[in-house]
Amino acid sequence: MTHKLLKGLVDLIYRTEKVRQKYQNENPNETVLVADASKGIVTTSNQDIMNGLNWVTSQRAVILLTDKKIICGKWTIGLDTISAVQLIKFNSLLGSGQVLKIQTTDDKNYQFGMQFNPEWTNQQRLPLILEKGKVKHSAFSTAVRLIAIVLLIYWLYEWF
Repeated sequence: MTHKLLKGLVDLIYRTEKVRQKYQNENPNETVLVADASKGIVTTSNQDIMNGLNWVTSQRAVILLTDKKIICGKWTIGLDTISAVQLIKFNSLLGSGQVLKIQTTDDKNYQFGMQFNPEWTNQQRLPLILEKGKVKHSAFSTAVRLIAIVLLIYWLYEWF
């Protein structure tokens, strides 16, 4: 239930449905199969999913899967250039999420983090390898979390 509310809120903030409709209207020869609010990064290799500084500065945009390509912000990935694609589902404190990992024939590696959305598993155009996984934490991510916890404890101590 929580993940549905969170997904609805994120889609509202990113205006996901309006982006989908606008793209479909401007490109009548393509069919939008999936639209989702996402954060995306490009990695140098097929890396594990890990919280870190690169996600802090990630590109935030609506990711669209059409019958011809994947579009997310400034990136366009032709479906014919994809050599491998995985959809990794994970659970977190706030609900379920997923990361779409794409490797292309020109050795680019993309990761798109999203709230859980069954549209990705229901579509038939992109041959996904479905996996369950965990998000690893970098040293940076761990340090930020520890600092946040210490500040919260300090704030509660001062308040009470």
